[in-house]
Amino acid sequence: MITRIVKAKLKADKVAEFKQFMDTFTAETRQIDNLHHIDYFADNDEPLHFHMYTIWKTPAAMNRFLKSDLNITFKHNLTQWCSAPYSAWTVENI
Repeated sequence: MITRIVKAKLKADKVAEFKQFMDTFTAETRQIDNLHHIDYFADNDEPLHFHMYTIWKTPAAMNRFLKSDLNITFKHNLTQWCSAPYSAWTVENI
């Protein structure tokens, strides 16, 4: 399995909008074939920092998602909501 992790520092006035979007985004993403899990969290020490992860059954499934309209919309919105560039990385589950 492959895990995709995204870390973002949001603008204070965008947190509510982000959370509302993420509720819909996670529900839609859960419908994608070969997704094992999706979740997002607020950091305990930094309330404007959020972490999201998706776990994919195959690298091909993750790559299809990364090119999807749903993910493109997510990245576009996230860029506007962040106070600094977000970071993302992919790791292989061992």
